[in-house]
Amino acid sequence: MEKDKTLMHLHSAIEKQVPDVWDKIKDKIVTDEQVHINEESSLINERVLYKSRGLYRRLLVVAAVCVICLLSIRFTPVLASIQQMYDKIFSSDHIDDSGVRAAIKLGQHQAINQTYFDATNDISVHFEGIMTDDKETKLLLTYHSKTKDLKNYYIDIFEGDSSINLTVGNNKKLKLHNVGWGSRYYDRKENKVVEALSFESIKKYKGQNIHLEIENLTIYGDKKDSMVPAIWNLDFKLANSAISNRETIEINKNFTYKNIEYKIKKVEFSTLETRVVVAGSDTKVFTDESGMRYTVMSKLEEQFLNSRKIDKELGYTVNNKKSGIFLKSAGEKVVPIFSKGEVAGEDDEYIMIFAPVKDRRDCALEVGNDIKIPLIKK
Repeated sequence: MEKDKTLMHLHSAIEKQVPDVWDKIKDKIVTDEQVHINEESSLINERVLYKSRGLYRRLLVVAAVCVICLLSIRFTPVLASIQQMYDKIFSSDHIDDSGVRAAIKLGQHQAINQTYFDATNDISVHFEGIMTDDKETKLLLTYHSKTKDLKNYYIDIFEGDSSINLTVGNNKKLKLHNVGWGSRYYDRKENKVVEALSFESIKKYKGQNIHLEIENLTIYGDKKDSMVPAIWNLDFKLANSAISNRETIEINKNFTYKNIEYKIKKVEFSTLETRVVVAGSDTKVFTDESGMRYTVMSKLEEQFLNSRKIDKELGYTVNNKKSGIFLKSAGEKVVPIFSKGEVAGEDDEYIMIFAPVKDRRDCALEVGNDIKIPLIKK
């Protein structure tokens, strides 16, 4: 609560104190200028007046710069405190994406620290940070309200009514596709939603000014689902600190599980995750007599999801009492990221996503208790 007061103090300073100081500076300049004009009115012509106005404008700019610099110095410790507060939120177990938690703890993301107020819906949005690699982007934000219960409010860009749009420069607005389901946590005490939105990569826009637009909120009610019209805007320059690289290794190793033959095609390592791409006879897209395409759950997917547990507070977690599919790296067990469900690959592929590994050269896939395949190039 004390940190919320600090945040409100910061907003108040920026929104109220700066205009007050600005007005005083402007009034002083106008007064001094008027006195000067009155004293020498007989000598003033249009050319002199033009120069005076030019000086007035330059003084206003200088004054504004001075005010901003002073406020920056004054509030730097406050901003640092706010950054630490949000980092703590997104590195907690309430975020059911271990890749996000790991990146935050390592400081591998771009801090944004911008607040947007949706006056129509009385929702205050804080954009905390962003991270992206070759396959996905994570946008970290929180939102809260003093008048609306946000328990059932979602930014669902997977199958809800929400979307996220990108504009760069004069280019046409582009709708970004989801990557998995993202991660969400609702804090009942503070009526606050913590969200790690997951969508396609924006890495190629490094160094450019970006405009992101979150459009509409999805409400999942007990009896009826609905949509709340909303537009939340964010403008920032994509910095190098947001960027991480992805390493892909071709594996091409076969193994048999429950009489089905599978091939591990490749593994992808990044700061945010580890992807294992597999193909098998039951991972393909099938076509029925009417021409409709469909998929079935493969034996491998059944085993992968066997250890998944849903917790009301912590989201998708791992039930360590059940067998499943895991990675082993540097002697440690690496768990799946179940919140990245339904990430699509090629028609014959099934993608399993795990937490980032410590040692990419010492990594193996463990299927159940009996199958272990080193993930090294064949």
